[in-house]
Amino acid sequence: MLTFDNSPTVYWFLGYLLGGIVILASAYQKVPGKVFLVLCIVLLAFMRMPAIVFNRELNADESQMLSHAITLHQDPVYWRSVDGTTIGPLDNYLLVIPKVFGFQINYTSGRVMGLLCCIGALLFVFSAMKKWFGESTARVAFVAPVIFLAFTQENDFVHYSSEQLPVFLLASIIWMLSKITDSKQISSSTTFFLGLAAGMMPFAKLQSVPQAMVVVLAACLLCYQFYSRTRKLKPLIFLIIGGLTFPILLLLWILGNNIFQDFIDFYILGNAIYAGGSTFAEIPSQFIKLVSLSYDFSIYTLVLLIPITFGLIQAFRPYPVSKKAADFLIPATILLLVLTSIYSSTKSGNSFIHYLNFCIYPWILLAAYGIKPRSQWFIVAPFVLLFWFAGNDALSYRREHRLNAFESVNGLNKLDKSPVVVALSKYTKPGDYMVVWGWQCKYYVEAQLAQGTAENHSERSIFKHPMQEKYLGRYLSDLQRTKPAVILDAVGIYSLWVQDKKTQGIDNFPAVADYVHQHYTLVSTIDDVTLYVRKDRLVTQQAIVLPTLAAINR
Repeated sequence: MLTFDNSPTVYWFLGYLLGGIVILASAYQKVPGKVFLVLCIVLLAFMRMPAIVFNRELNADESQMLSHAITLHQDPVYWRSVDGTTIGPLDNYLLVIPKVFGFQINYTSGRVMGLLCCIGALLFVFSAMKKWFGESTARVAFVAPVIFLAFTQENDFVHYSSEQLPVFLLASIIWMLSKITDSKQISSSTTFFLGLAAGMMPFAKLQSVPQAMVVVLAACLLCYQFYSRTRKLKPLIFLIIGGLTFPILLLLWILGNNIFQDFIDFYILGNAIYAGGSTFAEIPSQFIKLVSLSYDFSIYTLVLLIPITFGLIQAFRPYPVSKKAADFLIPATILLLVLTSIYSSTKSGNSFIHYLNFCIYPWILLAAYGIKPRSQWFIVAPFVLLFWFAGNDALSYRREHRLNAFESVNGLNKLDKSPVVVALSKYTKPGDYMVVWGWQCKYYVEAQLAQGTAENHSERSIFKHPMQEKYLGRYLSDLQRTKPAVILDAVGIYSLWVQDKKTQGIDNFPAVADYVHQHYTLVSTIDDVTLYVRKDRLVTQQAIVLPTLAAINR
């Protein structure tokens, strides 16, 4: 299998050479559009390959979602077997697809799915820019996000994140909006699928809803204008039907599986608590803080600053009455997408860099709008971006003899088994459930076992909040339902967020602790993780091992 050491010099040289070719091809109109797009996709896939084959956790969210996918393959009813908290069901079901085709659900398969979402989003955004601003502007603008996404080695932009699918859906509805923006005849099928994709976005990531609403509002205005002109309501009706289709089908599925109360309690009410982060007044400072955490995104923003400024100036110019409605609607939609991307990435109050995925495409849409009259000059921006990455890599090579942050030699391209997972493997078999109290979801992925509780971490059961007792109650009922073969109390030095055993360990929660001590036996403590094995499984294991030991002793 393909591997990369810490300094694949020739590979990196070819990547930068291809990056330069892509930038030049964007401005050289004799290069056919399809060839240009293929070059861009090849560049992105080529430079993402080291991160893809590195089969280790890059972000805790990756393990959380992969664990959900492993569980959904065994029990596909979301909100019964899985609760992704703010992460919607669609993000997790997407990760099951490789398993359907016979591949293991692991970090590599997850990043492949993320890359496919990324490629799809790029193509949709390019098509929208081409429709709105013309091919020459679209090509030159398109290269900036391609270079950024291809050469960044910041974990938050290369791991499978819960923003990648909603961003893909957002890009698809922006493209469909561009198809009806300046059309004399609005296609009802286009408005239906626009509504359908927008209606799916709340179930991919709740934070994507504001951006979806912007595009749907713009589509409604276009449909209303079309009705005013032609007295035809069909496109608007199909838009509404499309928007309602997925939520209605999902509601029927929820009712059929008797999980309506779980949906209300844990997806709506539970996440409403999470949403109470930054106030509107705090959002600007929170956003500046968030951007400052990512050097690569900061540079991406800086190189787009001049064209974005031009875009703002053009957007706020007075419009003659004679101008078409689309001339107002396009900049208004883009500006609102920029504002809602900032809102979506900051409202929770958490400084998670991967939230900036919501901003990548609104940035470039506004920049493309700004450079439309002078697009040939914009070729400087992607070159500056490329030189930034080249300079960083050169500095890293000089200091550490390192180009690649995702070294995959010495077995790092294969799924790891930590000492904890090696220990629990003695007591488990395929199809078993396991539970981790605390936050260390990588154990599920390494063990390839389904989670025995809807939440694969217990953060919402541990911390004080208005719904803590409800989360604890579900946690206990899930244990009783799935009867996991092993339970890990991972609260400790290696756990995310919850590390104080004295106040957060499983023994501090009487109902859960009583159940565990009644039905499980403490077997060992490895890496500050306590391993409990179900008593009947321990007896079975001893029945297998004891005759073997007796034979050896003879």
